[in-house]
Amino acid sequence: MECKSYHEKKGIHSGKLWSWPSVRIFVGIWSTAKNTAIRNLIRTLYSKQKKDLIDDKVDFKFILGKSSDNDMSMLIAENDTFGDIVILDVKENMNNGKAYYYWQWVGINIKTTEYDHAAKTDDDSFVHFQNMALNLRPLPRDYLYYGHIIKYKKKIAFARGLLQVLSLNYVYPFVSIPFNEKEWNGPEDVKLGAWLDKYTNSTLNQFNEDCLMIHDPRVPVHRPIWRQWASPHTIVIHWLKDINAWRSVVDFHFGKDYN
Repeated sequence: MECKSYHEKKGIHSGKLWSWPSVRIFVGIWSTAKNTAIRNLIRTLYSKQKKDLIDDKVDFKFILGKSSDNDMSMLIAENDTFGDIVILDVKENMNNGKAYYYWQWVGINIKTTEYDHAAKTDDDSFVHFQNMALNLRPLPRDYLYYGHIIKYKKKIAFARGLLQVLSLNYVYPFVSIPFNEKEWNGPEDVKLGAWLDKYTNSTLNQFNEDCLMIHDPRVPVHRPIWRQWASPHTIVIHWLKDINAWRSVVDFHFGKDYN
C-alpha cells in the first residue's frame, strides 16, 4: 500500500516544501540517568544535524526527572560539561506527570521570540531535523498539534509519544493550570491528548503525519506505524534501543562518513 505524507495527500510534493518560510523548533528529548552512552551518541548526531540545517532552526535538550543522589551527581557533572540537560521538578517517571512538568517547563522557558514550536521525543527515537522542519513549514505557527495521531478507545485523539509537536500557544496554559494527578496517571501521550482536548478544545487543530513517523521495522512487533523501512523523507524512527540500531539509521540517512 502506498504511503503518502500529510502534504502529499494535499497535493504538495516534498520538493515544494522548501518554498515555505523556515521554522524554529525546540526539541525536548526524554531520557533517563542510565542512558549516558545514548545521550553522547545523540549529542554528536544532532549537533551535526543542527549545523547542516538550511535556514531552519532546531535546538534540543535532554529532559529528565529527579533520581537518586548518585545519579543526580553524575547528571550535574554531565550537564556541567555539555549544558544540555534539564532536570524537571518531579521524580523520574514516564506515565505519572513527567509530561505535564515538561510542557510546563517549556511554557516558562521557551519564548515565541526564539521558537515557533516545541516538540517532545524520546532517546530511543531518531528525529531527522531537516525533514521535520520542512514538513512543519507549511503548517500554522499557532494552534498546531502535530504527530502520528490516532484515537484512544475511539474517543480521545492523541499524537503518539515518539514525536509530538505543539505550537507555543498550546503550551502556555500549562503554566497557569495546576497539576492534577488524575489527569496524568496513564500513558503520557494519551494524557496529553486528553488534556489538550479538555483545556484547548475550542482551538484544537490536529495534523496527522502517519507516513513519515515509524517504528524500527526490525523490531518484531506489528503496529499501525510499522513500515518495511524508512524513506529519505522520514521524520522519526522509534524503538532504537541500542547503539548499533542508532548507527544503522545514521548510515541509512547520512552515510557511514557521518559517524
